Amino acid sequence: MGVLTRRVSSQNLAVIALIAVLVLVMHTMFPLFLSPLNVESIAMAFIFEGIIALGMTFVIITGGIDLSVCSMLPFAEIICAKLMTQAGMPVWAAVVLTLLLGALVGAANGVMIKLLNIHPMIITMATMLILRGTNLAITNGKAIAGFSDGFLTLGQGKLFGINIPVIYFVVVAVILSLLLNNHKYFRQIYFIGNNEKAATLSGIDVVKVKIFFYMLCSVIAASAGILAASKYGAAHWVHGNGSEVKAISAVAIGGASLAGGSGRIGSTVIGIIFLAVINNAFVMSGMNTFWFDVVNGTMLIAAIMISYYATYRNEKRLLKVKYEKLLGSGE
Repeated sequence: MGVLTRRVSSQNLAVIALIAVLVLVMHTMFPLFLSPLNVESIAMAFIFEGIIALGMTFVIITGGIDLSVCSMLPFAEIICAKLMTQAGMPVWAAVVLTLLLGALVGAANGVMIKLLNIHPMIITMATMLILRGTNLAITNGKAIAGFSDGFLTLGQGKLFGINIPVIYFVVVAVILSLLLNNHKYFRQIYFIGNNEKAATLSGIDVVKVKIFFYMLCSVIAASAGILAASKYGAAHWVHGNGSEVKAISAVAIGGASLAGGSGRIGSTVIGIIFLAVINNAFVMSGMNTFWFDVVNGTMLIAAIMISYYATYRNEKRLLKVKYEKLLGSGE
């Protein structure tokens, strides 16, 4: 996990401290809070939003946003389910084709953002509505079930006593973190997020890079949908409702700036754990879970304010350094 926790920021440390305090309080009040069964519950309750957040991290670093992921999750569920139960495709073929369709939707988002020169929020919101309508139209609002045991194992099975979706999340997080920390192609998104014009002048093909990462975000969301269908044993258009907000919250709470240019996979993982623990605390304490959205929204606003304040302080520091250099050169 060293790859995921490199260069922990002060915001990350604050979130980790809050998690520790919350866990300690909940364990004191409810001794079963840290029981293996409840820890598994904490992990699985937020696992699909967590997977989506990994892909969202890249899009946010580029300075974009992708609201369509909440509809991509059930879209992937439904497409994969139909390919298996109605078209008679084997599991592997249905999964591959579903992921390819996810990549196509992500590419469409990236291309439309460039061609129409409209804010990503508007484009991806339109895609979200299109996918949601498609999900309803092709299912008539009904669930699709009747999956094979092989497919159900993907979401319900365990390996070494750990749920397969959790293993998938950890593996994907480690791989993406390694790529973001070490691969030149992935690291250039920081340059794009900080100054897109400068990135273009330096020779980076900003359009192609952005399209690639929108595709990556959609593919990861589609993979979460496939695992969700397997976990629940059914595909339904209502699955994934609100997942985009939770994913964005996790990335922001992890310290990424929604203006672009900053963010890390390890930090996103910390944000996911924080939201998962809070959600479970609501459930165990018997509080109305509707209040969780209030807390989630509050945490998102707080994270955005902290992020913008950190950006402001960094810009102020850079201006001070430049000013001191100018004074020095003048002498």
